[in-house]
Amino acid sequence: MAAIMGSSPVQPTPPEATALLAAVQEQQLTIKESQNELQVAKSHYAELLAYFKHLVWLTGGALGLIILVGGYIFHSNLQDTLRDIQQKATQQAAEEAHKRVSEAFEEKNIKAEIAAVANDKIGKITDKMIEQQVTTKLQPFERRLLLIGRISECESTMRAGFRDGYDELTHILAETQDSEVIQFGKNTLERVARHYEVARTRNFERFGGASPQMKLQQLNALIGLGEPEALNLGDVVQIINTHRELNYVSGAFLAFREMTGDKDIKMFDFTAVKAWCAAHDPQCKPSGNLVLHQ
Repeated sequence: MAAIMGSSPVQPTPPEATALLAAVQEQQLTIKESQNELQVAKSHYAELLAYFKHLVWLTGGALGLIILVGGYIFHSNLQDTLRDIQQKATQQAAEEAHKRVSEAFEEKNIKAEIAAVANDKIGKITDKMIEQQVTTKLQPFERRLLLIGRISECESTMRAGFRDGYDELTHILAETQDSEVIQFGKNTLERVARHYEVARTRNFERFGGASPQMKLQQLNALIGLGEPEALNLGDVVQIINTHRELNYVSGAFLAFREMTGDKDIKMFDFTAVKAWCAAHDPQCKPSGNLVLHQ
């Protein structure tokens, strides 16, 4: 058998070597499997890593968008909140300030002092306005009272026989525009004229005669001793226009009526006498005999 083969005979493998070889092969197989598992793990890890990167990108974008939207909403809400807080703070500050001022006013009675000062000022202004209004309204009344008083004095002067009272009365009536004063003055003049009318008429009737000559004689008697006699109508007019004694003037008016026949001329109507003489100038020329000692 050995010759036929022409080579060394095959030595049998020891059991230890077989076991060692099997162990090495098993170890190699284990390593190969581990390598395969490692490769699979690496591939799986790469896939997971790519997935997680994609997921992180998506999550980051969404989160960024959420953050932007949330930031805008937060900023808007923050502005509104800050505005509300500012308004509330301002309102609270104003209320607090008003409360403090009110407390200060109450504590120091400033309200009462202001009211007192205001009332005092208003009172003074009101008093001044009332005074001005009363003064304005009283001034015409005061002038009226003054003029009425002067007219009453004129009446007394005229009744005493002085022509100055008549001159003053006519001056007042010419100057005033107060209808009440004018009416009072006219009534006063009528009373005084009526007084003299009655008194002189009684005197002339007592001494007799109503003829113009008798009136002239009585007039001369009335003028008194030491006075030149009135000789004609012109002398009578001279007495009316110039004599300062109303007793004589009133008598001259009665004589004028009788001598002219004009019964409508009233007592102390000097204007009517002047108008009559303007129409009958030759008859009103004085004689030149009458020189009155006034």
